[in-house]
Amino acid sequence: MDSLKLRPRYKLESSKSVAQIMDGFLVNLRKTSEFVEGSTLMNHAYLKIKPEFQHYWSPELHITVEETETGSLIRAVAGPKPKIWTMFMFMYSVVIVLFLFGCALGVSQWSLGMKAPWLWSMPASALAWLIILAAAKYGQKKGNRQLRILYDFMNDSLREEG
Repeated sequence: MDSLKLRPRYKLESSKSVAQIMDGFLVNLRKTSEFVEGSTLMNHAYLKIKPEFQHYWSPELHITVEETETGSLIRAVAGPKPKIWTMFMFMYSVVIVLFLFGCALGVSQWSLGMKAPWLWSMPASALAWLIILAAAKYGQKKGNRQLRILYDFMNDSLREEG
């Protein structure tokens, strides 16, 4: 997780059918897991940490299984809870709007020979972006252990004979 990816993605291939893979998830979810709970819907599985072990930065794992000619393609996307993801996307949007608006207004004022205080929005929005990115990376680091638990649960479910 050293990259700038805020939502790590996994891609696996299996010789099992979609039904066999989803059955493996159902069997493993019905067993009493100490840390993991989740649900399945058609060819999707949603895994998350049990509420008593969750913290603000706890990750979730969304798994999609697609049928291929040789079996199945399993795609998994890890990320924070939807409300946390939405909050970060909102903050990124605000920073982008601030940058674009401030840049347009500031450059216009500057080119007309006026005072251009809006030019400060460019470095300010860059700094805000870095702060938001640092907060996201901090959360990713904080949820790394729990993400490993979810990933191991997924791998155990894929190993189940179905």
